[in-house]
Amino acid sequence: MTAIDSLSLEVTHTEKNNENSFRQDVLNDYWICLISREASLLGRKEVLNGKAKFGILGDGKELPQVAMARAFKKGDWRSGYYRDQTFMFARGLSSVEEYFSQLYADTENDPFSGGRQMNSHFATPMMDENGDWLDQTKIFNVSSDISCTAGQMARGLGLAMASKKYRKLHIPSGKKFSDNGNEVSFVTIGDSSTSEGVFWETMNAAAIMKVPLLVAVWDDGYGISVPVEMQTVKGSISKALEGFLVDENGNGIMIFTVKGWDYPELCAVFEKVTLKVRELHIPALIHVQELTQPQGHSTSGSHERYKSPERLQWEKENDCIKRMAEWIVENKIGTIEEVTTLQANAIEFAKNAKENAWKKYQQSV
Repeated sequence: MTAIDSLSLEVTHTEKNNENSFRQDVLNDYWICLISREASLLGRKEVLNGKAKFGILGDGKELPQVAMARAFKKGDWRSGYYRDQTFMFARGLSSVEEYFSQLYADTENDPFSGGRQMNSHFATPMMDENGDWLDQTKIFNVSSDISCTAGQMARGLGLAMASKKYRKLHIPSGKKFSDNGNEVSFVTIGDSSTSEGVFWETMNAAAIMKVPLLVAVWDDGYGISVPVEMQTVKGSISKALEGFLVDENGNGIMIFTVKGWDYPELCAVFEKVTLKVRELHIPALIHVQELTQPQGHSTSGSHERYKSPERLQWEKENDCIKRMAEWIVENKIGTIEEVTTLQANAIEFAKNAKENAWKKYQQSV
């Protein structure tokens, strides 16, 4: 397994303004995680009380997504799946109110699909209101999400291939679409979807073509109710892919693992791996392990039916937001009082966003 240097994010700057900047960055990431979690909790309630038809939510995946958002630059592309709300909030591509508008299938106020797609299916425009191409090198780009599991893989591969072509061919008319092929195509996928054939086809093709594809696997140990050991050889997609590991000639893919509750290491891994993919055009996989899914797979089931009491207790103790709060306090980045205040404010913030979205939906019906 390719090793990655551990990069500490502790405050070592001597200048006060740098310390303040670091502190604000961390607390802002924590805030994004908090409001995203509250949106998930409220989203489930809105489905169960009949205001929305179905909900599949991003709870438990918050920390790796704020880390990925830090590494995601203007010009990059995301081809993801339906648990990436935290990333969208972090990059300013969705408001919490817009998130609920899509949950309600509000044809007037859902900016991503006009109420046509399942919740948490995101997209960004490629053209302006006049039908002219936007300068995609100056914006964060998201390809329209699709519901079929692992369907995002092939699309992500195509976007990565486009970057390679722009770097190789130096197309003069491509200035709005590429900065000399320096874009990274980010793909997010759940651990169970890595059992799909298109996942393996994409990883093989990406290694052969040497394209800037970065695949992040959110691994919470289950595919709905099926433990990972029953669906992935060796119980680990990173171990299963070891035969793809990049060699001394640059053939293959880079493989990294990181714990989903370890905020500083997540930030370091995503930053370093993205830089390598961007510069070298060698694909990479980041296997984010030990994530949780506090509300189960979706609003259609209960994870208490298939998880042991021991597993449920482990998930409570290792919830990524809980672990981040502990890290913030332990490293004196914020006080317990500040953390508690942010938690309370996030509850109110998400509630207000939900209520505003519901009012607008009622007015548009």
